[in-house]
Amino acid sequence: MAPCTGFSIARFFPAITRKLYKHQHRQFYQRCHIASMHMSENLDSTLEKIKSSNNIFLMGCPGAGKSSVVKPLAQRLGMEMADIDDDVLEPYWNMPVSKKLAEVGDKTFLELEAQVFLEFKPVTTVVALTGSQPMNNDAMAHAKRLGVIIYLDVYENDILNRLSAMKVNRIVGFNEDANMEDILHYRRQFYEKHYDIRVICEPNDTVSSIAEKVYKAYTNFQAKSGYISTRDKSFSKISNFLNIAIQGLAPDGGLFVAKYAHPYMNHSQWQRLVDLPYNECALRILEQWVSTDDLHQTKLRSFVDETYAGDEFASKDVSPVIELERNQYLLELFHGPTGSFKDMALQLTAKIFNYASKMERNALKSLVLVATSGDTGGAVMNAFSRHSDNADVIVLFPEDGISSIQKAQLTSFDHPNCKALGIKGDFDFCQSAIKSIFENKELESLYADKFGYRLSSANSINFARLLPQIVYHAFSYLLMVKHRHIPMGQLIDVCVPTGNFGNILGAYYAKKMGIPIRNLVVACNENNIVHDFFSCGEYNISNRVLHKTASPAIDILKSSNLERYIFEAGKKRISTANLFDELEKHKKFEIDCKSELFQTIQQDFLTGWCSSDESLHTIKDVFRRTGYLMDPHTGVAKNVADQLSLGSEVPVVIAATAHFSKFSEAILDTFDIQKSSATSKPHDLMAKALTLSDFPKKHHRLAQDVALPRIHTEVLEAKQSHIIAEIEKFISRKDSPIK
Repeated sequence: MAPCTGFSIARFFPAITRKLYKHQHRQFYQRCHIASMHMSENLDSTLEKIKSSNNIFLMGCPGAGKSSVVKPLAQRLGMEMADIDDDVLEPYWNMPVSKKLAEVGDKTFLELEAQVFLEFKPVTTVVALTGSQPMNNDAMAHAKRLGVIIYLDVYENDILNRLSAMKVNRIVGFNEDANMEDILHYRRQFYEKHYDIRVICEPNDTVSSIAEKVYKAYTNFQAKSGYISTRDKSFSKISNFLNIAIQGLAPDGGLFVAKYAHPYMNHSQWQRLVDLPYNECALRILEQWVSTDDLHQTKLRSFVDETYAGDEFASKDVSPVIELERNQYLLELFHGPTGSFKDMALQLTAKIFNYASKMERNALKSLVLVATSGDTGGAVMNAFSRHSDNADVIVLFPEDGISSIQKAQLTSFDHPNCKALGIKGDFDFCQSAIKSIFENKELESLYADKFGYRLSSANSINFARLLPQIVYHAFSYLLMVKHRHIPMGQLIDVCVPTGNFGNILGAYYAKKMGIPIRNLVVACNENNIVHDFFSCGEYNISNRVLHKTASPAIDILKSSNLERYIFEAGKKRISTANLFDELEKHKKFEIDCKSELFQTIQQDFLTGWCSSDESLHTIKDVFRRTGYLMDPHTGVAKNVADQLSLGSEVPVVIAATAHFSKFSEAILDTFDIQKSSATSKPHDLMAKALTLSDFPKKHHRLAQDVALPRIHTEVLEAKQSHIIAEIEKFISRKDSPIK
């Protein structure tokens, strides 16, 4: 295998070794010598040139196939190639690597290996690292300065089989008291620590297939990630991930989406994730969406592990899948601290937001404005108060449009950085008010110049909040496979109670990533505008009145994330900006029901809806048959699933979005349980509802939270000026802990 151009033998190796190396690799030595003559004597300058030389370092266990992949990959990329064992260490030591290891022992070998590697300075080269180099931090820091490190995440059984076939019996860490499997497990921590890009290989993957995966991963990395607005017609303004996490809404009023193609994994790659815990699956999914240039995987891993591997969620599976009845399954998304699916994303988003704020080194503090239909507000205040130290949070909620339990949870939350404001209007007004504040450049300047704040959002309009929602939909499928409800590759349906379209959009992206989903099912209550749109192509709120229902979190007429989906589905076929300008001006827009775009839309989604009475009747029926007590939103989804006979052909996973006790009043009404004045308080209502069932189990925190007194007492008229005045009052307070 031909070593790389740029390895300066003349400068760094002793004369006797240089002579031997020259004899064995004459042609390569000549290229190296010429290259070294042109290298600057200034080390800093030299390293800067090397950093931009696009080297690729392949990293992985012994037996991962690094040495085999180097050649086809280098040929495909038109680069030089080098194998550290064959082309660097053995010529330098003038002996086989295995003999050197036997001669000096593990500890000294790692030190000597690193010393040689630290003098290795390739240019535009694909390099196969040794299996032990990642165990030396100095060596890997050197590799990181010189290029990008790609981890070949190869199926362990394949590695063990190859090592056995090669009769490998001597690697660093191997002794008669340790088997090879234990050594590989031990080493994995070092590989996980140092890579820039992970390539998930299939079981029995071929060299050519792995080389192709690496090629695609590297070219995607070179293209850089980028996020554009759904309303940027020129697609010219690109933001990075940390920028969009802070901004939330795009400057032109649109929503951020990924500029480049969505990541994809085949069934065999997904199979590799089946036995992994939630945090490990989350990392492998999210790192494919977020460029390591924006947020390095080591930092992403720390956030993911803190969120999903600790005690934030009461279930060991984080989002367990429960078999309900007749080939129907529930995806329980309410085991987080506030009892709703919003915790699944927001606990992670707050950590990312805080890191992004610090990395930006901006003197401005963040003001996170949130509109809530019940669950988002409490989840945002909980997450940001615990995980972000440079943000204030103001939540707008419809005073008479959420459940008494939700209101108690929101208005009793005691933290100096958080404020909840009741509004005498509906959720759509709250959401529109916030969007108009974001789009008001004068207010933006005022908040920055006078108060030292910049605006941000934590609703699902924030793409950094939406991405973690992909994970639990993908993970639910993996759990179905793990528990042998289905084989890998078996199609399923996914049914989601839908209002703002963020949750079902997470399932849409999971499907685009390769999760075998047949139908994505949108389940609506009486506020069924999304259902009507998917049925006829017209989105018309001009003659609509928002109905108050037993499922208030989906009492929404302006479905924000629908804009993101239409952009994804309609690229180059329609202007999303024009459609949503029409919606703002005329309260409606229409897509031709005979168009190719509308055919795509109907292929992507099934829809259905039911009334509050129907959803509550479903809750009662399911409880009598199974003993399981659903919340009203899950009741909507279950009713629609039954309408469409979901589960009769393929399994259906129904998103259970909240714990039933958050809607205790509706649950008690469903079972005709009378409420006296003595049991009208939220805490008492919840206590009474919890006596009905322990399936699912009692939420670990809700009862305690809603027993607290209301401290956020302000209720405002549905007027923009009143909201702005209250915002300015809050951010100008002198006792703010944010400095």
